[in-house]
Amino acid sequence: MPVTGTLVVLLGVARLAGGAADRAAAHTDHDHADVPAAYANAHVPDHVWTDPAMLAQGREIYTAKCLVCHGEKGDGKGPGAAALTPTPGDFTDRKMVAEMAGNYWVWRVSEGGLVEPFKSKKSAMPAWKNELSMNDRWAVIAYAHTFSGHRGPHVASEHPRLKPKPKTVTGEGTIVALRPDRQQVVVEHGEIKDFMDAMTMGYRVAPASLLDIVKPGDKVRFTIDTTAKTITKIDRLEK
Repeated sequence: MPVTGTLVVLLGVARLAGGAADRAAAHTDHDHADVPAAYANAHVPDHVWTDPAMLAQGREIYTAKCLVCHGEKGDGKGPGAAALTPTPGDFTDRKMVAEMAGNYWVWRVSEGGLVEPFKSKKSAMPAWKNELSMNDRWAVIAYAHTFSGHRGPHVASEHPRLKPKPKTVTGEGTIVALRPDRQQVVVEHGEIKDFMDAMTMGYRVAPASLLDIVKPGDKVRFTIDTTAKTITKIDRLEK
């Protein structure tokens, strides 16, 4: 069990094991959830990310409250991490960090595992909003950000992935598995420009009848509603 007073599991990173469908399910379980309205404007001030005093303050907080699970190197391999599911976030993952907007960091640190979808996944992360001031939360967030190797401010001009996404995107790939119990299709696809890198991923489909027109092994073109993170159209491609 996690030590009381320790910051754990800021963002669980999937343990990719087993077949492609298992890897996709794990990835889906750790997808970035949408920031709720209450935190929509809870952005970290730009200067905080590079302010030496704030980073020093953040390091003290991280050492006292985060290191045991997130690790000395920020790689999610602290001494208390082994038994945790979801696993502690790996802040050395540059791509993951580049996708986490400032208000997402604030939300996760503030509310921890007490809110959905993290509560259902049994996240062990405490909610820090009643123990750490907002200034302290900004500081530890800024310090955790440095583990990614990025030394500039965490803003869209530095991280293109933080820019607003188009409403819909289109990709092509191969159906790996169907998961009717979750109304999902698992797709191995190439890079989807302005949205996602090449990967094997489980996506919700709507309507559910889309699952009836494809089978594993099919080459497909699909459309994703980026707000709902749902495939809304699938076309089979000629082999």
